[in-house]
Amino acid sequence: MNTFSVQSYNLAYNVGDCVEFKRFTHSITADVFEYILCNGQIVDNSNPDLLEVKVYDNKTEKFDGGLCWVNPSSIVRYYPVDKIPRLSARLILKDMWSDLIFREVKTVKTKEQDVVTYEYINDSGFVRSEQYPTIEEAFSSVPREKHCNIHVHYKDYFGFTTYRAIRNNDIYCNQEIFFSRKCYGELNLNGQNITGNFSLRRGFKSIPPRKKQYVCGLVETGEKGLFYRKWFVCSKEFLTLWTMICEPDHYSLKNKKEDGTYTTKTMGEILEDLDTTAYTLSQSDITLDELKTNYRSYNVENQSLYVPNIYRMIARTIFKPSKSDNESLYPTYEERFRSDLTWMKRSIKTDEIT
Repeated sequence: MNTFSVQSYNLAYNVGDCVEFKRFTHSITADVFEYILCNGQIVDNSNPDLLEVKVYDNKTEKFDGGLCWVNPSSIVRYYPVDKIPRLSARLILKDMWSDLIFREVKTVKTKEQDVVTYEYINDSGFVRSEQYPTIEEAFSSVPREKHCNIHVHYKDYFGFTTYRAIRNNDIYCNQEIFFSRKCYGELNLNGQNITGNFSLRRGFKSIPPRKKQYVCGLVETGEKGLFYRKWFVCSKEFLTLWTMICEPDHYSLKNKKEDGTYTTKTMGEILEDLDTTAYTLSQSDITLDELKTNYRSYNVENQSLYVPNIYRMIARTIFKPSKSDNESLYPTYEERFRSDLTWMKRSIKTDEIT
């Protein structure tokens, strides 16, 4: 059962509880009003229809972002004041991710081909892309061994997963799940504010997943059956990280011995399973010729492509507190990761709320 999700409670919010809520406000990137996800602490619950909330400012890391009135229906997650002292980044991620459902793709239907691209490494060592009008022209122009770097982009696509459950939390086994481009989104695990939740940007992935590739997301039941309300193309590395956090007793985290029994993998072995550098060939000792020869473009979530070893860093931060400085992804990530996920632990004392 989710510990902090709104659905798990009777919606009886108390003074001192911390909440994540949707707020209709002016966009910081465009001259429009839009819904954004905000954090805050309840300071007045006397009105059952509107809660007064002190807003948490991510820049100052304090509850000094002003006051606002919040409709309880706009609250997406909340943290009871009595549970806040015991919260950890692992518990928060486990709560947010416990409902993520993993499946393999069974079939994909595409609509309106947009462009065909070929990715390669240029003589300066940078990833570059060439466009072709048709897939046939791309295949005829690109060496056969590089055809894996050719991608067809579509303006729209949809598909269905297989029936097989990947992890034990999948309560929808023996049913396929529908997915579409418009619901595509990814988890926010990097950037200025690390939330661990889905980002607000949707539908940006123009390359559909391939058959048997992992997808992951939140599932709902619609008029025509199950569908992913939010989903993303999923790497095996993220699946391993999720398993560490949400199903740590799963057999995939263990080695099978000759006598048929299982022993838990060491931290070093699991960190190897979380290594995403193969997607970018970012090893410092590789030569330019080797990079150009061995480069392959992958269709997985952006985190594993553009932030090398991010899942190893998260695992070390959560499961192995003591480590040397040279293991850092970059100097401030560990501190920001814990800070952004456990922002509610900076809440003021209940007796100081007025």
